[in-house]
Amino acid sequence: MTVTREAIADDAGVHAAVGAARASGRAALDLEFLWERTYAPQACLAQLAVEDVYLIDPVVGAPLEPVAALVADPEVEVVMHAPSSDLQLLGMAFGTRPSRLGDVQVAAGFVGLGAGQSLAALLDRVLGVRLDKGERYTDWSRRPLSEGQLEYAVADVAHLLALHDRLTEQIRARGRDDWLAEELGRRYGPDARLTPDAATAWRRVKGQGRLAPRERATLAALARWREQRAAARDRPVGWIIPDRTLIELARRKPSSRRALMAERGVPDRLGGADADALLATIRDAEDDEPIRLAPPPPRPVQEQLDLLVPMGALLVAGRAQAAEVAPSLVATRDEIAAFLQATIADTDEEGPLRGGWRAELVGDALRDLAAGRVALAANGTRPYLREVPLRSPDAVSNGGGPAG
Repeated sequence: MTVTREAIADDAGVHAAVGAARASGRAALDLEFLWERTYAPQACLAQLAVEDVYLIDPVVGAPLEPVAALVADPEVEVVMHAPSSDLQLLGMAFGTRPSRLGDVQVAAGFVGLGAGQSLAALLDRVLGVRLDKGERYTDWSRRPLSEGQLEYAVADVAHLLALHDRLTEQIRARGRDDWLAEELGRRYGPDARLTPDAATAWRRVKGQGRLAPRERATLAALARWREQRAAARDRPVGWIIPDRTLIELARRKPSSRRALMAERGVPDRLGGADADALLATIRDAEDDEPIRLAPPPPRPVQEQLDLLVPMGALLVAGRAQAAEVAPSLVATRDEIAAFLQATIADTDEEGPLRGGWRAELVGDALRDLAAGRVALAANGTRPYLREVPLRSPDAVSNGGGPAG
């Protein structure tokens, strides 16, 4: 593999690199960006690997639109590592959605390498390649780029295709192609949310669960205004108004500039038209439909869940370990709780455990646990947890032993 040591700075160079990727039908991609002081990630460098490695520099004028179009091209497989932030950048800047995406971090979770592994760890464990990560926190917006930065940028993509191929072989040997495809579709497919949504921004505000339904409707309007204002000013949402202050504004509903500016956490820079717009948002929200969260389960069900959810999490972890799948890929604790609650109440619950490979791996076992048809016991060997079938749901409370 050869490397274009000089970063590409013009249209012709970018189109040549993207053309090589299209001719190959696959490419590895990574983006370097800054995101500390802006609403959207600011692209600083794109690294594209095919047979060669190309460094594309938008800071000095190289267009990224062809790279974004490559990610959306169904004829090209694009391999990345943990690409959520990269995809958010491309989605916010160009409206891009990936078409044929490979994520080596997700793939690693299906072959016993754990979830959330860094690229350096995966390359070391799978290919025996050691990376120097000394430039991880560098300022990619400054020019010229140093030799160390260039080497770091190249290393981030130089071995991605080989890593993807090795992981794909292991996944195929385990018969888990469909498992991986389902997970990639859930994360990055047509229904996945890859960019911020102002309409649902209130769900990300810390403390919203403690509000009354009408207060939550006000918060939804305030969070939508904040999101839109942050995007217009290209500032982080917390720079506009912090979460804690937004909660208090939804609760107290100031009706004048003086009352608004007296609220703790409202920045002094918020004045004039912004203050008037915020007050109008609070007034208009009075006519919005109250937002009610799902009611808590009845007390007997909650008491069952208090015991069952930790046991369900253990069961999922044990089965995942036995299958060499990262437990976090199977289900989160909240997903386990929702599934068990629906099982106890005999209601339908939309969620990842209702179908596909997850249902096959743990769904029936969780139902058996909820129905008292199975108990859990420590085991001396992997996966260190044993499922013990019971004669009847009350076998344990009556002193019965395991079936058989």
